[in-house]
Amino acid sequence: MVNRSSYLHYRFLFLVCGSFILSVLLGPFVAQGATYYVSLSGNDSNPGTQSKPFKTFAKAVQPLRAGDTLYIRGGTWTQQLDLMKYNTSGTSGKYIKIAGYPGETVTIRYAEPVVGGYGPIKARGTRGYLIFENFKIDGINMPNKTGWQIDSKNHNFILRNLEIKNIRSSGVYIAGNSIQVINCTIHDQISPSGSVGERYYGIYFNHGTNGLIQGNKIYNNPGGGIQVFPGPISNLVIRNNAIYNNNKLASSSVGGIIVQGGSSSIISSTKIFNNIIYKNGTSSSGHASGIRISTNVRDTKIWNNTVYGNKTYGLQIGDNATTTNAVVQNNISYGNGIGNYINRGSNTTYTSNVTTDPKFLNASSSNFQLQASSPAANKGIKLSSVPNDYRNLPRPKGSTHDIGGYENY
Repeated sequence: MVNRSSYLHYRFLFLVCGSFILSVLLGPFVAQGATYYVSLSGNDSNPGTQSKPFKTFAKAVQPLRAGDTLYIRGGTWTQQLDLMKYNTSGTSGKYIKIAGYPGETVTIRYAEPVVGGYGPIKARGTRGYLIFENFKIDGINMPNKTGWQIDSKNHNFILRNLEIKNIRSSGVYIAGNSIQVINCTIHDQISPSGSVGERYYGIYFNHGTNGLIQGNKIYNNPGGGIQVFPGPISNLVIRNNAIYNNNKLASSSVGGIIVQGGSSSIISSTKIFNNIIYKNGTSSSGHASGIRISTNVRDTKIWNNTVYGNKTYGLQIGDNATTTNAVVQNNISYGNGIGNYINRGSNTTYTSNVTTDPKFLNASSSNFQLQASSPAANKGIKLSSVPNDYRNLPRPKGSTHDIGGYENY
């Protein structure tokens, strides 16, 4: 019979040995990174703790290393967030996170003094593995034509739960690899002249691979919602976004989404699905289709979008034969100004789309869910690549996918 003392001794040895075996099997444990705080009421002589925060971005950024977090306390900040001075960058699996403190409103209103400067966040060059989360960028005090530019050498940025507005440029300019824009609100950028050089967009995706634009609200931008141009671009995913009331300029050719390659660059394997795209373009605006796939674009998948009330076409596929192998399935395109669908591309697949009255619950109030009697209900193709709807509810509910952005629950 084992007494209690022996039992505890054996149990201790078992736990120690077990921990050792796990460490061998799973590898060494990685310590969590440090957490710092910065507050308008802080002091740069402080250690940057929650109770004794730093006062300036310049000081708060200095100690950041891979895996660390910086929380910005609430208030309106007029400082630039400069990540270049100390070469601030994370590593794979150890992102640096810069975030507004939970439950507090953080607004950055840095007024860039230089035309075409770095904007409110200075982070160009070979830096990556950075998360920006839970704050607002407001360019209302920015007099010059500049904004947040994610550079061609940047990589692995996550922009999450941000609000970006009043920028005298596109809301976000992207030219890097593995850049994600998730659950952001991007609206009301400013075009001072309305001319070709200032027809700004919610997101301007210039070039890069493996990008993700997901779950955003993009509206009231002067030139258009999302401009994907000129490339090269590959494996970009645009899903679960609401894109509406963009394009108020006669000079702009962008409505909701345009994907257009350059004269010598290709855009390939773009996936556009579960987006709600409506009322882009006004009576005085330029060419404003819901989704437009243009020159030098290959292998685009357009699935389960709801496209309604845009000025020109709902779905416009191709300007010529350089638009190849587009797949257009399970989309609702209805009530658009010139037409609901036009195809000028080569080898386009077009099946299971609805261009007649889909019987929305209430389109006038922008409720694009389906009535039970909708011709789009339970009439689509079952697509394994689209396992959820616009709200992230599972598809299909019935025997096959509903057509459009919403699955009928």
